[in-house]
Amino acid sequence: MTNSKIQQSIRSSYQNLQSQLDNFVPRRAQNYLVAEITKTLCGEYHNKNRIIVAEAGTGIGKSLAYLMAVVPVAFLSQRKVVISTATVALQEQLINKDLPLFRRITDLNFSFLLAKGRQRYCCAEKLASAFGSEDGQQVALFETKPKRKDIELLETMHRSLEQGKWDGDRDSWPKSIDDKLWQLIVSDKHNCNNSMPSHRGCPFQKARSELDKADVIIANHSLVMADADLGGGVILPEPDNTIYVFDEAHHLPHVARDHSSAAASLKGVATWLERLNQSVTKFAALADEKRVSRFRNELQDSIQQLIPSLTQLASRFDPAQFQDGIYRFEHGDLPEWLANESKDLKTLSKKGAQATAKIADLIAERVKEGEIGARLAEPALAELGFYIQRMDNLAQVWQLMAEPPRDKGAPLARWLEINNEREG
Repeated sequence: MTNSKIQQSIRSSYQNLQSQLDNFVPRRAQNYLVAEITKTLCGEYHNKNRIIVAEAGTGIGKSLAYLMAVVPVAFLSQRKVVISTATVALQEQLINKDLPLFRRITDLNFSFLLAKGRQRYCCAEKLASAFGSEDGQQVALFETKPKRKDIELLETMHRSLEQGKWDGDRDSWPKSIDDKLWQLIVSDKHNCNNSMPSHRGCPFQKARSELDKADVIIANHSLVMADADLGGGVILPEPDNTIYVFDEAHHLPHVARDHSSAAASLKGVATWLERLNQSVTKFAALADEKRVSRFRNELQDSIQQLIPSLTQLASRFDPAQFQDGIYRFEHGDLPEWLANESKDLKTLSKKGAQATAKIADLIAERVKEGEIGARLAEPALAELGFYIQRMDNLAQVWQLMAEPPRDKGAPLARWLEINNEREG
């Protein structure tokens, strides 16, 4: 049965809403939605399966309805609330309008914030080294030599971050930031983490610290999917202690599809794999020699086999068979030779990705133990973090390409695309 304290909290909110809004008009559908959500979450319909799917027309006040029902239930059962949305517009409505309104009318003292993934934040240390290294190692990570305006932009961003005028969130920078430039300074789990003292003040770490304190969290569907992929409770609160609200749920199938997709360019792959090999050779000495040698050898072996295989792969397809620059595999079925090659590339790229990550972990471990200084290790971890992302992506592509045909359900969509604008 619904807890009397929950009922009292909802009634109090509703009465305050009536008194605060001059043109308040009771909405039967909104009241019904509040009641049904509350009864479902309190187990009146089913003790274990406390899930409700609700569809409501425009204008009934859906957001306020689920806030009035969900927050009291979560608050009084000591759980968190995650509201998952598909659009920025709804996130802004919740953060700037609905949640502030509900906080004014409720008797509950709760906090809320907007959660974003790690890749929406820059790493302060990467940013500091990138703008000051026009001829240095960070610049080697650019696909082409950086323009002066790029270096100046990085310097401006660094100054704004240092002065507290910018919070390191890509979305809050006044102008669009080029993807290639952002990849140089983006936060990554191997380099920008709390085990490194110099990174504890990085934008993502600050945001994550605030996230742990929040009672209600707004996130997009992709971030919720990413947390689920990691087992839950890694990015967002523990699922067992969370009530989820999926607003704009009709977008979920598309988000799930896009979230489980991957793409990689064959053009330039040999170049960046060679650069990775050089980076590992250069930085391996920062890790324990006895432990790192195995992973260095595994990575070099993977690279030596990946480069010729990936380089030759593109030449095995006749450009005349591409329609509008795209070669589609009908029903997702690959020719036998490519299916076999995909399995080999999956094994090699996964092995290389794991070895690269392990080398970075061994370097970070020595910093944590105080065996080497953070300043010495940070350039290595920043550079390796960049390549780890590329290797992980390559491994994901060949994981999907190597997946056998499905007996049931929709087939995997697989295709090749000619794009003359891409660098690598």
